Amino acid sequence: MAGDGAAGRGARIDCYVIPNRFGAMGELADDVARWDRAGVRGVLFDDHLFLTHGGDRSTMIERGDPFVLAAAVAASSGRLEVGTIVANIGLQHPALVLRHFAQLATLYGGGRVLAGIGAGWNAEEFGALGLEMPDHATRARRLLDAARLARELFDEGVATLEGTGFAVHDLPFTPAPATPPRLLLGGGSDFVVDVAGRYADHLDLNGSSRRLPLGRVELLKRDVLRRLTTTVDDLVDSAARVADATRGAGRRAGAVTLSVLASHVLFCADGEAAAREEEMCRAAGAPSLPLDECPYVLVGSPGRMARLLDERAQRIGISAIIVPDGEHVERLCAEVLPTLR
Repeated sequence: MAGDGAAGRGARIDCYVIPNRFGAMGELADDVARWDRAGVRGVLFDDHLFLTHGGDRSTMIERGDPFVLAAAVAASSGRLEVGTIVANIGLQHPALVLRHFAQLATLYGGGRVLAGIGAGWNAEEFGALGLEMPDHATRARRLLDAARLARELFDEGVATLEGTGFAVHDLPFTPAPATPPRLLLGGGSDFVVDVAGRYADHLDLNGSSRRLPLGRVELLKRDVLRRLTTTVDDLVDSAARVADATRGAGRRAGAVTLSVLASHVLFCADGEAAAREEEMCRAAGAPSLPLDECPYVLVGSPGRMARLLDERAQRIGISAIIVPDGEHVERLCAEVLPTLR
């Protein structure tokens, strides 16, 4: 993702989309053509077998295979970046996950591939596979070790490591791309922020863990609540922590670029913005708050959105926003983001 990740830089912000349909190739090709026309920078896929809102599988949210879909998008476009947000390294050996990214980078160039990995959080998916999801501390240690593994493979081409629940011994990075992919992590806890500063190339800043704890029950709902109550100042603190961890690891300043996932994007007249934000809070069960200081919300006219994004770029140092696909994508790319450049 473009940019140097430092607060106070120029305000250029790129747009990445998360698709929400996974049908036939013709449908995907139409989406790719639309994203290309709009000027979207890249396409990121989540990694879930399914999602539910509390265990009722009859109303589950269907998902697609992120690696097959990423390959199809990259083959259909000569420019779109592809990746995952994020691949679950809790369900298999992390080296097998990283091999997918190696193949994508070999086919399409490492500059077009974001290797997003995560610890896994959906206990239902683990259970559906006959597995018990490990406790948070164990999953966190495994993510740390997987990030170390990725960094060794990407930088050295070979790795030896004793990790949490896995090991590699003189393992080559195969297939070997001329340029490695970029390692992406997503999270808001101090632990993940520190890991990203030490090993990642990009961090998508989630809601601050100083807000609502997620736990294991009604995770999707609680994640929305935590995001809506997280402020720009919270992420300024997170960005500073990333910079400290990067410096402490002896990496160059700005080695880790930053993004936020703007999960709520709504174009309307500026005079309607406060009422629309209140509706969002009410629907999520959140306190009624003005959301102009919430980094995951963009409500109002193109001018208001541009002002909010410019402030977030300057204060947090984000170089990209990630948005769910929808009608707002074209307007963001045509009427908002160009005014920042």
